Amino acid sequence: MASATENSSLRRCSSLPNLLVWLLNLSLLVLAAAALGPVFLLRPRPTPFGWALVSVHATTLLSALAALHAQLTHLCLAASTALALAALSGHALASLAFFLRHDHSLRLLGSARDRREQFVLAFLEELLLLAMFMAQAVALAATCVLSRRWAREYQEAETEKAAAARKRGRKMARVQAESAAAAEAGVKAVDEKVMRSSSGKKVHWANNDGYEEC
Repeated sequence: MASATENSSLRRCSSLPNLLVWLLNLSLLVLAAAALGPVFLLRPRPTPFGWALVSVHATTLLSALAALHAQLTHLCLAASTALALAALSGHALASLAFFLRHDHSLRLLGSARDRREQFVLAFLEELLLLAMFMAQAVALAATCVLSRRWAREYQEAETEKAAAARKRGRKMARVQAESAAAAEAGVKAVDEKVMRSSSGKKVHWANNDGYEEC
C-alpha cells in the first residue's frame, strides 16, 4: 500500500502539467526581476507610473512564489490564484498603456535619458510585460487543471480510505461473530458435559438407594 502511494506521488511530481507550471513560475520570477531593471534605469527614483509598474512586477514575483509553494504543499491555492489574477490584470493594463499611448507613457515615466535610450528601455519593458502576461496566463490555466486533478485524486484517495475502513469493519465484525459463536459453542459443550455428569450421578445415587432398601 505504501509503495503504491509513493509511486502515485512520483507520477504526480513527474507529470507534464506539474513540470510546465514549475517552468512557467520560474520564468515569471526571472522575467519580473528583469523587468524591474528598465523601470529604475529610466528613472532611479520612479514616478507614480513607475511605481505602478514596480507594484505589478512585485505582484508577479509574489504570485510566482505563492504558486511554487502551493504546488509543493497543495495549500493556499486560492491566495495563489488571486495573486495570479492581480498580476495578469496588471500586465494587461501596463501593456495596453505602453502600446496604445506610448509617448504619454514615456512622459509619465519622467526619464532624463535621451530619446533613443528611453525608446529602447520602454520597448524592453513592453516585451517583458507581454512575456509575463503570456506566461502568467498559461501558468494560471495549468494551475486550474492541476487543482482539479488534485481535488479528484484527493476524492479518490478518500473513497479508497472509506472503502478500506468499511472492509476492515466487516472483517472485524466477522471475526467478532466467529469468536462469539465459538465461545457460545464452548459454553454449550461445557453445559452439556456438566448436565451429563450430574445426570450420571443422580442415576448412581438412585441405584444405591434401591440396593439399600432391598
